[in-house]
Amino acid sequence: MKKLFPITALLFTFLSSSAYSQNNQFYYDYKYKSDSLNRNLIDSELMVLDSFNNGSKFYSKQKANADSTRSAIIKAAIAKGSTNIMVGDIKDGKISDKVLKSYPSYSTKLLTKISSQPLVLENNNKIDWKIFPEKDMILNYNVQKASTTLYGRKWVAWFASDIPVQDGPSLFYGLPGLILKIEDTVGDHAFTLVSTKNLPSEAILDDKIRNNQIVVSEEKFNKLWREYKQDPTKNMRAKNSEYSTGDVAVTTSMSFGGKTYSEVEMIKAIDKERRDDIVKYNNFMFLNLYK
Repeated sequence: MKKLFPITALLFTFLSSSAYSQNNQFYYDYKYKSDSLNRNLIDSELMVLDSFNNGSKFYSKQKANADSTRSAIIKAAIAKGSTNIMVGDIKDGKISDKVLKSYPSYSTKLLTKISSQPLVLENNNKIDWKIFPEKDMILNYNVQKASTTLYGRKWVAWFASDIPVQDGPSLFYGLPGLILKIEDTVGDHAFTLVSTKNLPSEAILDDKIRNNQIVVSEEKFNKLWREYKQDPTKNMRAKNSEYSTGDVAVTTSMSFGGKTYSEVEMIKAIDKERRDDIVKYNNFMFLNLYK
């Protein structure tokens, strides 16, 4: 019997590794408190980690479904020669940010935006983990505790060495096994694995950066965020001024609720709304990016 145990353990390790050597999809329940003025309000979103041989992509399931549906409607309308395209009733996801990682370097790209400007925040820094002896069970997987500090928050993670994918939700990676759960120490942001599935073998990683996405450093992102806080509608006014050249002035207006609003009134209302949001929704996952 003593000779059988190492063989059994080796066989289990082989089967576990081979099960996760192909393209995989991991679903995480993301719970977060974005409203700093109402700490009892907890939002949630189903997030997806698509893992391939050369990298991974992390995104909102609802946002991906909405984008796919919207694209299909537009393509069908164009094919029919129709100009009446109705996509306003599609329910979008609450999380628009995406994360791309490259294997084996694990360089990361955070696809986000400030106001309407799409940005790509690149990071090649390694995460400094501390691994503890504590063990637990998540989805029938043996997991082990680890901790780190990232972008101004302290995080506690639980990883499964039986799933040999050194990745995890959002920007997290670098442990000897998939991160099944990670939560900041004050309980504002938490990811928990809820299910897994295999992706088709022909599936490939979509890691293309769009032409309108600007690549920035952490310092540049901080600068853009500070400028946005000081003047949230600066870009709107700049774009509107592009349509007024020389002696030709172009004005716009909008009617709503039986009342017509001028361009100045619209921008003023949007400015107030954005300033209120900056005060209210500032409990960001990565605090140091928004300092």
